[in-house]
Amino acid sequence: MRTFIPLLSILLLSFFSAQAYSSVRDELLTELQIREAPKTLEHSLSKTLPTLPNFTSAAEFSRFADDHRLSKAELKRDIQLFTRLKMELYNKDKDRYGIAKRLTEQLELLSSSTFDNSYVLMLKGRYAGRSQQDYTTAISLYQQAVAIMEHSTDETSLVLRYTLQEHLGVMHMILREESTALLHLKELSRLSKQLENDYLIAHAESVLGKYFYKQNQLGKSLAHYTEATKYSQDGNNSSQNAHIELQLARIYRDLESWDEALSAANNAAEAFSQLGNENYVSSSMTVIAMIYANQGQWYKAIDYHLNAQHIESKLGNYIGLGLNLHNLGEAYYKIGDTRTSLENLKRANEIFTSKKSNHYLVYNDLLISEVAANDANWEMSLDYASKAVAIAESKQLNTELKEALSRQTDALEALGLYEEAFNSVRKLNNLNELTQPQPSGFDEQKSIIAAQKLELSLSQAQNQLQTKTKQLNNTRLITILCVFVLCLSLLILLKLWRLKNKLSLETKTLQQTQLLEPFTRLHGYLAFKRDYLNSNSAPMKTMALISLSDQLDADLSQGYECNAKMNKQQVLAIKNSLNCHTYVIRPGVFLLCFNESMEPNHLLSLLRDIISNHNGQTSLHMGVLQLPLLADPAIKLSAAQHFGSLQMMLHAARTLGSDKDYFATMKMLNFASAGIFNDPLYINIEKSIVRGIIKVDTNGNKEDIIWPRWKNHQNIDINEDKLAI
Repeated sequence: MRTFIPLLSILLLSFFSAQAYSSVRDELLTELQIREAPKTLEHSLSKTLPTLPNFTSAAEFSRFADDHRLSKAELKRDIQLFTRLKMELYNKDKDRYGIAKRLTEQLELLSSSTFDNSYVLMLKGRYAGRSQQDYTTAISLYQQAVAIMEHSTDETSLVLRYTLQEHLGVMHMILREESTALLHLKELSRLSKQLENDYLIAHAESVLGKYFYKQNQLGKSLAHYTEATKYSQDGNNSSQNAHIELQLARIYRDLESWDEALSAANNAAEAFSQLGNENYVSSSMTVIAMIYANQGQWYKAIDYHLNAQHIESKLGNYIGLGLNLHNLGEAYYKIGDTRTSLENLKRANEIFTSKKSNHYLVYNDLLISEVAANDANWEMSLDYASKAVAIAESKQLNTELKEALSRQTDALEALGLYEEAFNSVRKLNNLNELTQPQPSGFDEQKSIIAAQKLELSLSQAQNQLQTKTKQLNNTRLITILCVFVLCLSLLILLKLWRLKNKLSLETKTLQQTQLLEPFTRLHGYLAFKRDYLNSNSAPMKTMALISLSDQLDADLSQGYECNAKMNKQQVLAIKNSLNCHTYVIRPGVFLLCFNESMEPNHLLSLLRDIISNHNGQTSLHMGVLQLPLLADPAIKLSAAQHFGSLQMMLHAARTLGSDKDYFATMKMLNFASAGIFNDPLYINIEKSIVRGIIKVDTNGNKEDIIWPRWKNHQNIDINEDKLAI
């Protein structure tokens, strides 16, 4: 069977959040984000570059940077990254290549360092390879970029060199220049170890695994993918793990391990679908189709090839579309539908010819020649076989050249062109003599496949042995620890049993006691903190801190015992009347928590009625908060932060006087941050009021509020600052 999956020039690979500049961008994290979460990075850059720059000189660039309040180095790096992202596989904007070309030309005006010059050359090569499939020009530009970066060893330069070597290796693989590709991939592996980054090491091993897979060296390929998994065991890199899964599916397919191949391919398809990476969803579908095709289940293969074709058409990936058309052509040929087969193969030929993809075109020509010969259309068979001969000779593809010469000979003979057929046969014989290996007692190809299967089995057995050994060692260690713990437990069990009841009782007593206010023996501040932490199922909506201001010194004037009884009656009356949680903070100061929103004026009126009936010869002051304080529900403030805010509002209310009952409350603007409630709390709240981030409301005159003063404060007069604003 001759089926081909698109060989893409870059393997897309997060998990990482968008990285902003502090002083210098973290190049390692940025590179990893390009591979794992390019859309997130592009979104971050679009905030820095809401409009694309369009300058023709360094002076215009400087003005653009000043207008956007960015440093020139920061802006230039953002443009470099944005240009590269425009040419990544995930990006399907119609004008992406035009934008990338324009930005590259602008960057060329600003290139003032080795890094800048190398990056521009890479972008130019990227453009040639991506938009025009001109890999020869792309490789030349990349080689220039590598040459000028050869002696740069800082981390930023090493990351760029890593990318250059990867792209060069992949492009040489596409052009089937295996030895050159391997040199670049070995340098890629060396640079990954120099960077000491697990993600990049795993990626380098994956690309090497792909290289050896293309060389049909499945054992070596599997070894590199096994090594890659060692550096990606944390499972956080979804894209990288999906790529490894997809390649393992191809290896299992070639080893005819159908169940394992289908499982891995479906896992890859699901992972790429969740990532929104439709390019590789298509690749996964193609692998599944090939698995069925290799088992002769051609109708299932056609279904999956059609799914892949639909995705490639939607994405505008012409090379991928051409390869799927080629695969469909073969599948239809195998079920006897030669007309549909030729339609698909000729469409594939048009794409490969227009994109100058001779490395794919040669296989398509051979298959057309075969299908045409099956229909006895010898003129067509001869035409395409001759085209395949020319391409195979130019690219020195001996295996393909043999097949092309064989089909050319059959067509010439069928057409009665015996002399030309004889010349073709002679050419084929000469080629066989040059390439034919010495005869041996067994088929060499079967021996290679058998050795690869044995290597795979050995690798799997070794992995299983290592796993079992680790499990056995862990079991032994756990057993020893268990015996030790058991012996120790037996020695102290009797003592623990004797102490158990006593400690349990004391603990319960202490836990209950610490939640109580010492004189009233009612729930106090610590009980409030506990209840706040446990209020997720029924969150608090209103919190009020009230002061019986004229009775704050009653514990001195009438004694603790008498005052405690009075406070207890007042708290219980409030609790029973308002159906709320009540806490005694100190004599004359109570905290109320409601599971519903309470309007401050109404609440103050209710409290006045209740207190008036229970030793209410006092003015009331109240600090009130409506929860949540912040607009973002994901931000959680602590009980202490809420209580401190209430204290400040109560203080504000008390400064309004005692001629009537007063309350004070505050409300945050939607963009207010949680930093307002950090220590020192009073100062931060006061400054936020000055800036207008916090709005204060009261039933008194806000101008009469006297805010706290601090020794380390600048004695800001909040009312004067408001007038200034």
